[in-house]
Amino acid sequence: MTTSVWKFLWKYISKLKILFFSVLLSVLVGEFFVRLSLYYAAEIIEVLSSASAEREAAMYRALYYAGLAAFFLFGKGLLLNVVIFIEARFLPVFMSRISKDLFNFAHRHSTAFFAEEMAGNISGKIKTIIDNSYSIYYNLLWGFFSPALSIVLTFLFIADVSIPLSLIMLGLNALLIWALYFLSCRLAPYSEARARSMSEANGVLVDSITNAALVKNFGNIRFERKHYFRQMKKAARADMAENRKFGVLFVAQGLLRALFQAVFYALPVWYWYKGEINIGQFVLIQSLIAVLSNVYNMLSMNFMQFFKLYGGIRDGLALLARPVEVVDAPGAGAISVSGGAIEISGLLYHYKSSEPLFRDFSLKIGSGEKVGLVGRSGSGKSTLIKLISRYYDIQGGRILIDGQDISRVTQESLRRSIALIPQDPSLFNRTIMENIRYGNLKASDEEVYEAAKKAYIHDFIMNLPDAYRSRVGERGVMLSGGERQRIAIARAILKNAPILILDEATSALDSESEKYIQDALAGLMKGKTVIAIAHRLSTLKEMNRIVVMDKGKIVEEGTHEALLRRKGLYHGFYDMQSQGFLRLEQS
Repeated sequence: MTTSVWKFLWKYISKLKILFFSVLLSVLVGEFFVRLSLYYAAEIIEVLSSASAEREAAMYRALYYAGLAAFFLFGKGLLLNVVIFIEARFLPVFMSRISKDLFNFAHRHSTAFFAEEMAGNISGKIKTIIDNSYSIYYNLLWGFFSPALSIVLTFLFIADVSIPLSLIMLGLNALLIWALYFLSCRLAPYSEARARSMSEANGVLVDSITNAALVKNFGNIRFERKHYFRQMKKAARADMAENRKFGVLFVAQGLLRALFQAVFYALPVWYWYKGEINIGQFVLIQSLIAVLSNVYNMLSMNFMQFFKLYGGIRDGLALLARPVEVVDAPGAGAISVSGGAIEISGLLYHYKSSEPLFRDFSLKIGSGEKVGLVGRSGSGKSTLIKLISRYYDIQGGRILIDGQDISRVTQESLRRSIALIPQDPSLFNRTIMENIRYGNLKASDEEVYEAAKKAYIHDFIMNLPDAYRSRVGERGVMLSGGERQRIAIARAILKNAPILILDEATSALDSESEKYIQDALAGLMKGKTVIAIAHRLSTLKEMNRIVVMDKGKIVEEGTHEALLRRKGLYHGFYDMQSQGFLRLEQS
């Protein structure tokens, strides 16, 4: 994705060239018609002013010119309707393609990108690009292209009267336009700063609203309000700075316009005095200059408006166009997973400039094997499963699934082969039916019902007022943790991926919910390769093997019973948990 605003816009315009250039041609002909109407209006004055004895003939000739002037003005109106008709076809496609690509650009980024940037900030910049792209089209068409045509056609008509006069005025006009542009482009940095600060403020707002329950739980509404207001004050200062600059530039441009327009009006007077133009030609030139006066006013406003829009688009592109950290290899094909065997060899990984978490790490998981991962926080368990799903790229070694290097296959096909159930599953603010069906978008209603039954959530759903059509709220807040977890399991059942990853899937649940989920998981794990992270070691008793990790290394591995007999790190973890549960029961 490019950071150039011009290349970005042209990418979409170029795919609709016929429609776009049809608009430009219609505007061009329309502006030409306006000048022709002025030309014939001036001819009326020349005919009437030079008429002496043949007044009747002069009248008919003047009426003829009046009819021509009216005809061309009517033609201008028709062409404006043509432009509106073409734009009704051009703009919806133009904007929908931009929106679609921005959505794709955002989702192409890695997990690290979304971890570092607030969702509100990203969505705010996307909205700014979309809104500004729509506005900048009209700004360029009616704010620049139409005035540019007016200027060119005006001086072509003046050249028909007096070439020297047209050249003098053309040179002065070029100098004025350059001055207006030079002043206006000074606004761009201020516009970018305003767009950036407003986007940051929007990010803080969305972040706070998304975590509204947390804000209420801690009674920190005043803190959040102050935090948001600080960002808004920063945005307001940037907005004020932009407006101050806008005001100064607008006054400066107004003085320049007045100076140059005085010269433009005076020059034809001098040429009439010298006898080089007649009264009709004088009226034509003054009429053309009067039209140009409005054009210059438009240019002043549109130059500055353009740089506002331009700055907002460039700021958004600067974020979305950051290099994508995880990309498919050239020619990558879809992975084919049958058994789900995983082989990690010589793994080297560190996050950005930090010390390596994994150095020469190796692990083999057989097809259909169920492996538990245990270790202190920061030992690398969650990072390991993210690397297997290729949310991050490794710096060395290989990760193979059924003998296929995951860096050589498409990310989409890899993740379709893996079902992940995290501790806090993500749910869309959509219906329960839609959330479960997300595991397999082609699943029928009956298949969704069957998956829900296997996840022990069907009866609960049917007791809701709208059953499967019930909405779950933002991130599923209208459901309990156990209910969200069982919906996530139903979704994974529908996905039916050969590899299943459980990341603390039962650690935050009450005993009743845990029992339901353990039963559901037992059915889900059949015939699949399973990697389970759990702090509740009792949930790993049925694993074929337990791998104990510490500081990115494997320090122990074996069955639950074998590790207890070894009396190593795993035994220590288990002993601490057993004593903790005993104290809890005694209390």
